Amino acid sequence: MFLILAASAAALTVATPIHSAEIAHASTAYLASYETESTVRLREVESRFANRPSVPVCRWQAELVVNRDVAAQGRAVAAVAKPIHRFAPLSGSHAGNCTAARGQIEAEVARQKDARSTEAVAVAQQDRAVLVKELDGIHALSAKGAVTGG
Repeated sequence: MFLILAASAAALTVATPIHSAEIAHASTAYLASYETESTVRLREVESRFANRPSVPVCRWQAELVVNRDVAAQGRAVAAVAKPIHRFAPLSGSHAGNCTAARGQIEAEVARQKDARSTEAVAVAQQDRAVLVKELDGIHALSAKGAVTGG
């Protein structure tokens, strides 16, 4: 009896805007935009036995993240753009190949994303104070560099 595993992998990413905030700091207007991003990784595994037909199984794992993007005067401020919260990963499996199960998986991830949307918006709203402190630090470094010539 031989067991051979054949696998293929794929990833799907979907981002949804959830909140934005304008912040005036050190005579500059910043626009912070928040989005939830879900990334689903699909892996198709087939168990193959010497005397039986193969049985495909689609295993999946999804990550849901709240990301922050910041712009000043229409330009991205990469120093403060980052993921600010990661939810616990989701996972599961479906009998059959990943192409057939994709719709069911996407629906499950969308349900979980909707269930966590209130928490995601709250995380984004609470991030304002953190972002202001990060901008303070950047401003202090840039002012120090200008004074010392560094």
